[in-house]
Amino acid sequence: MHDEAGRRRYLGLALLLAAALTAYAHHHLHRLIHSPGHLVAIDALGFCWLAGSLLAAHTHMDVRLSARQRRQLDARRVTVIVPLHNEDPKTFRALLDSVAAQSRLPQRLHVVDNGSSNRDCAAVFDDWALTAPTGMETAYDETGPIGKRHAQALAIRADQIADIYVTLDSDTVLDRNAIAEGISPFSRTDVTSVAGLLLGLNARANWLTRMVDLSFTMSFLNGRASWSRLGSVVVNCGGLAFYRADVVRRHLPDYLTQTVWGRRVASGDDRMLTCYALIEGRTVIQERSVGYTLLPENLSHLTRQRVRWWRSFFWGGGWLLQTFPLSKPAWWLVLWQMGSFALYTFVLPTVLIVHPLQNGGLALPSLVYLAGLAWLRSLRYLIVRRPDMTYQQQLLQFALAPLSSALNLYLCSFLQYVGLCTFLKTGWSTRQHVEVSIGAAPELGAAEVLGVEAVPIDGPTVELPRPRPPADTVPLTKLLDPDTETTLESPLRRR
Repeated sequence: MHDEAGRRRYLGLALLLAAALTAYAHHHLHRLIHSPGHLVAIDALGFCWLAGSLLAAHTHMDVRLSARQRRQLDARRVTVIVPLHNEDPKTFRALLDSVAAQSRLPQRLHVVDNGSSNRDCAAVFDDWALTAPTGMETAYDETGPIGKRHAQALAIRADQIADIYVTLDSDTVLDRNAIAEGISPFSRTDVTSVAGLLLGLNARANWLTRMVDLSFTMSFLNGRASWSRLGSVVVNCGGLAFYRADVVRRHLPDYLTQTVWGRRVASGDDRMLTCYALIEGRTVIQERSVGYTLLPENLSHLTRQRVRWWRSFFWGGGWLLQTFPLSKPAWWLVLWQMGSFALYTFVLPTVLIVHPLQNGGLALPSLVYLAGLAWLRSLRYLIVRRPDMTYQQQLLQFALAPLSSALNLYLCSFLQYVGLCTFLKTGWSTRQHVEVSIGAAPELGAAEVLGVEAVPIDGPTVELPRPRPPADTVPLTKLLDPDTETTLESPLRRR
C-alpha cells in the first residue's frame, strides 16, 4: 500500500523538518549568545522541548506483526464497549456498520444507552441487529442516567472473560482495519493500553472544524506519538482506545468510586483508564488504527468540551504526580506540562501584550516566524492519506496551521485557566441533546499513514459479508431491569 511516491513524499517531509529545526536551533543559539535574558532562555527551553517532541514523533513506528503473532491475536477475545447518550441516530448507525465491516471482527459489541431522551438509537440498533455478522455477540442495554463510567462498567461486568476491551464513543466511525491494527501492540506482554488515531468525521463542515481537525489530529501525531516512544501515553481519546481487560477489571472499583476533594468524578474517564494501564505497563499509540469522530461545529460546544478536558487535565495530572513513582517517565512528562503552564503564564502576556505595546504591534518578521513554526509543527498531518479528502484538500487544511495556532491561544491558553479555576466541577457539560450530526453516513475507504510500518496479513484482503440470520433464529435484545438490576433478554420484532 506504500508506493515509492509515498515514501519519497514522507522522506521529503522529514528532510524539510530537519532543515527547519537546524535553522531554528541556529537562531536560538545566536540569540542566547548575543541577547541573553529570561525570555530568550525560556524560548530556547521551549525550542528544545519542541525539537525533541517532533523528532520523537517522526521516529515513531507502529507495531509490525508476523503471521504467527497475528494468528495468536486473532484468538484473543475482543469486546467493544459503546456508552451512548443522546446520539445522532445516523451517526450511530454509521458506527454499527463500521464495526460490522471490520477486517478483524470483535467477539462482542455491547452498547449501553445511559439515559437518552428518546429511543431513536435503540430502534436503529434493533434494525441493524437483523443483519449483524453471525459470529459476533451483540447487546444493547438501556439504563437511567447512570453516567459514562457506570455504563462502561455494566459492559465490563457482562463479559468477564474478555482479553481486550475496546472503548468507542457513539459518534466514532471506524476505518476497516481499526481493530486489527489496534490490538497489534498487545503482542508485546508489557503493553497494557493502545491509543488509536482519530480524525474529524465532519472536518470540512465549516472553517472552525477545519482548524480544529488540524490541531486535534496533531495531538495524536505529535503529542501521543512522541510520548509513545517512552511507553507513556498519559491520556487516550475515548473515541478509539484499547485496554488489556484484566487491568481494567482490577481497577474497576476505584474507577467507579473516584473522588476529587470529596466530590464524585463523572468525567475524565479516558484519562483514568489510561493511567490505570500505565501503572501496570506501557501505553502506546498505533497510528494505523484509525477512527473518525464528530468535531464541535460551533464555538459554544467547542468551549464546553475543552473546558471539561482542561478540568480533568489538572485534577488528573495532580492524581498522577501523587500516585506514580519518580521512576516512571510519565511523572516527569506531566511535571513538565505543569511547569510549562506556569512559565507561559508569564511569557504569553509579555509576548502578546507588553512587547507589541512597546513596539507598536507585532512586527512582520515575528508574524512570519510564528506562521512558519505552526507549519513546522503540523508537518505530520500530511502523512495521513484520508479517503474522504483529496491530497489538495489536505494541503488546504495544512495551510490553515497559523490560523489553527491562533485559535489554540483561546482553546489551549485562556480555557486552560478556566479549567484550572473550575476543576472541581467534575461532571459533563455537553450531550444534553444531540449537538452534532453527520446528516448522512459518509463513504469511507481505508485510511493510509505514510512512513509507518505496515502490518502484513496472510492472504488477500476481502470484504466480510453481512448475512441475515437464518429464518429459525430470533434475534435478542438485552435490557436492564431497573428494579432488580439484572439483564433481561427479549425477542426482537422482525421488520
